[in-house]
Amino acid sequence: MKQKKYLSIILISLFTVLACSDMNDKHDFYLQEGEIMYIGRVDSARVLPGENRFLLRYWITDMRAKELIIYWNQMEDSLIVPIPAHQSTDSIDVLIGDKESVMAEGNYTFQLVSSDGENLRSIVFERLGNVYGQQFSSTLSDRFIRSIDYNSDEQQVIINWGEPSSSKEIGVEMTYFTEEEKNVVRYTNEEMGLKTVLNDVNVEKGVSYRTMFLPEPIAIDTFFTASASLTILQNVALHKPVRTSSILNDSYVGSMAVDGIVSSASRWITVAGEGLEHWIEVDLGKEYSLYSFKVHKHLYNEFLLPNFTFQIYKNGEWVDITKVENYLGEIYELVFTEPVVTDKVRLFVPVYPKNMVRLMEFGVYAKF
Repeated sequence: MKQKKYLSIILISLFTVLACSDMNDKHDFYLQEGEIMYIGRVDSARVLPGENRFLLRYWITDMRAKELIIYWNQMEDSLIVPIPAHQSTDSIDVLIGDKESVMAEGNYTFQLVSSDGENLRSIVFERLGNVYGQQFSSTLSDRFIRSIDYNSDEQQVIINWGEPSSSKEIGVEMTYFTEEEKNVVRYTNEEMGLKTVLNDVNVEKGVSYRTMFLPEPIAIDTFFTASASLTILQNVALHKPVRTSSILNDSYVGSMAVDGIVSSASRWITVAGEGLEHWIEVDLGKEYSLYSFKVHKHLYNEFLLPNFTFQIYKNGEWVDITKVENYLGEIYELVFTEPVVTDKVRLFVPVYPKNMVRLMEFGVYAKF
């Protein structure tokens, strides 16, 4: 009985030795080159997209890590950057892409491997990211403008905007002059709303704008549309010196026709009489290339002012630009198709029955 017991103990011991030997054989395969040691990998990372570049922001707590290897394009492209001394909670930024070495536009998978600068490396940390460029820029369009108003008394430009075209549109950049000083001002959608007011604007030097876009909220670069000039019409006859053929009385003088007020209480009225010509002459103060003119008539009884001629002063004489006949409406406006350059203008009313003039406003516009 004792012999059987000893034999069982011997067999169990033999099986245990053989099992341990088989287990070690499995581990020996992996330990033939020695034990593999790893350094701590990146804890977290973000890819902030830009224009033909990106900003990598990462966190790493293993202070043994001295270098970061960044791979992309299926690990065909890479860059090694030093890991600076930092606190374990600090983020580290790496900007990749510049004028000499731009990143192609596209979607990327980035592989990050930390190293001690010698033999130890971490396992791979992957992060997806985008790079934007000309393809994205080609999809952008200017912010829609509903209307532009110009208050010459205040030198104020008022722009009424449409709604943003997309969620990526973040605002506009305005460029204008105050006297000779150039101003470049950026307005976010929240700041501008649907109206922008520019004060003390020298419209003769032009006003332009660009629309701003962010392809993603975390993008490091703002994209812009091409600069677009605003079309601003300035009434260059407003408050300028005038001469008239006659006035009915001191309550209806010629200056009331260029005061910007369209009202029967503010109008130029001539004397009455058969066989009379009437005219109002405006000295613009300097030479302008004119865009259009507008006449606001007061349709009083039978005095409808159907016939008149717009003239400019050129080479010492008055030259007809357009002759209007049998126009019975309240407002007449004409946009010139040919250049009209002058420093003086005149509205001439020829002789015809009941040609007594009642003119509420005479506007002459230059385009800037």
